Amino acid sequence: MAETLRSLGHRTEARDPAWGSIGNNMTLRYLRGIAEDVEEVPFPERLERRTRGIGRVGSLIPDKVFRQARRAEADDAARVGAIFDEFDVLMTPVMGGTALPVRRWEGRGAVWTLLGMSRFYPYCIPWNHLGNPAMAVPAGFAEDGMPLSVQIVGRPGAEATLLSLAAQIEAERPWADRRPPIS
Repeated sequence: MAETLRSLGHRTEARDPAWGSIGNNMTLRYLRGIAEDVEEVPFPERLERRTRGIGRVGSLIPDKVFRQARRAEADDAARVGAIFDEFDVLMTPVMGGTALPVRRWEGRGAVWTLLGMSRFYPYCIPWNHLGNPAMAVPAGFAEDGMPLSVQIVGRPGAEATLLSLAAQIEAERPWADRRPPIS
């Protein structure tokens, strides 16, 4: 995808944001948010056991620690967002591989599932924590025929930039009619 962007006249460069300890803050917010959502569900007994378990883990986070994570959001945004002082967008993978098998963590507990998910889906969560616009754009197919995608992240409020870039990419590499084989 970087080569496609270069062919469209964009400058690309490998660079990581200054992540710092963002993982600690976003994990606390993520878990606490699930706990709050579980509390609001009219029939929590209908939720998957793992979802209720993740909610229990989140409910163990003390209010003081949660408030600290919320306050750290501004520092995280400034540190991580500094990459946009030099670049209009950031491109990352969407996932740590192709699609996972259905029921990957079936029968596993909340912590096992959380650890597995955190290794496979780490790329989208920071932007939920920081509030940056992001979009997944198709990027071809893996050797096994499964679809691949990249995530394009912009500055806060830069949705138009992302949509424009996605339109450029789609014009160069149309994807609407491409689908993996169905077995």
